[in-house]
Amino acid sequence: MRDKLGIFFSGLCVVHCMLSAFLLLGGVGSASMLSISEEFVHPILLIFVVIIGLISFPSAYKQHEKPHPIIFGVIGTIGLFIALFFDTNVEIILTIGFGTMLILAHFWNHKLRTN
Repeated sequence: MRDKLGIFFSGLCVVHCMLSAFLLLGGVGSASMLSISEEFVHPILLIFVVIIGLISFPSAYKQHEKPHPIIFGVIGTIGLFIALFFDTNVEIILTIGFGTMLILAHFWNHKLRTN
């Protein structure tokens, strides 16, 4: 269940960024709406991502003893955090990439836990 929540919240980050990218590419006139959204949505989602990761990855590691999912999870989480400090275009690209990495880490973690 924890990894499914991790996939959900990491997926929300990715979906939010993809929608933002499509709106920017589509020439939406209200770019101020996007910047306000970026200031609040990503930090809030990141809080959930970090909490779920701290609960999910260590407990699963104790079961399967494979370090790879936790390493990918840490890299993905750090990447999402770093993305907060870039302008909107770079933030979108980084969030999509590192959010996808985090989704895959949770998926991998879940598969190892259930085997």
